[in-house]
This record gives sequence, structure tokens and C-alpha cells, in this order.
Amino acid sequence: MRDSVIALAECLDLAIEVQERMLGCLQTQRRAIIAADHAEIEAAATEMEGELLRLGGIESNRTRLAAELADELGVVAARWSAIREGLETYEREYLGERVARVEELVRDLELHNTINGQLIGNELELVDVSIRTLASGDAQASTRAYTSRGDASAPAPANPVLLNLAA
Repeated sequence: MRDSVIALAECLDLAIEVQERMLGCLQTQRRAIIAADHAEIEAAATEMEGELLRLGGIESNRTRLAAELADELGVVAARWSAIREGLETYEREYLGERVARVEELVRDLELHNTINGQLIGNELELVDVSIRTLASGDAQASTRAYTSRGDASAPAPANPVLLNLAA
């Protein structure tokens, strides 16, 4: 087996490890969002930032290794769809299972991130409704001042309320 194929496979293995840890962070973050555990949400986000930085370095290396392999094979593009055609069957299988896992993890990461974003959007809408209701004392104030998409759907409350903090 070519050294360049082995090097690319090792790089993909590192990417898979980081992506799996990122997926774990997103799952932890989702549980924390549901439990309204703000400290855990922040801790998961901080851990994910570190993993994202690691993944950036790995991705730069993967891009370089794929380009070197493409050059070695005489392939114009360094994409998997182009590279795999120039590989021997056993090399294609060796790399193919890793490429498939990376693609699967990317889809899972996108899905989990979208769900977490929607959960946070729902939390923000609930907070907005609560604040508007408290601020106006009006049942109609429960309409949102904005939606999770960011567009205006109701005017802001017009009557300021003085809260008795001594009570």
C-alpha cells in the first residue's frame, strides 16, 4: 500500500476522533439546554471550540495529503470522487470506509447543531414572552417581539412598569 494512502488514512482517523468528540459535546449541550444548565452549555461550547481548532489543523493536513496523493495518481482534482478512481481496490476500500464515516459524522454534526439551535431559539422566545407579559400586565403582550428567525412580529410594550424591589 502506498505511504500516501496510509498517511491520508491516519489523518482521516484523527478527524473522525475529533468529530466524534464534537458530536458528544453537542449531545451534552442538548441535554444542558433542555435542563437549562447554563454552566454546562458554556462548558460544552468551550470544549467544542477547542475541538474545532484541532479539526481545522487536521483538515489543513488532510487537504495537503489529498493533494499529494492526487498528484501521485495524476488526478487533476483532490476530491475523493476523483482520487478513488486512481486507487487500487484495496486502497479504495481502506480509505473509503474512513471517508464514509467522516461524511456520516458531518451530517450528524449538522443535524445536532440545528436541533440545538432550534432549542435555544425556543428558549429565547419563551423568555421574550415572559418578559413582555410581566412588563405590560396585558394578556396581549404575550405575542413575541421577534421570532426565532429574527423578524418582527409584534411591537414592543409601550407602558413601562416600575417594579417594587423592596417588596
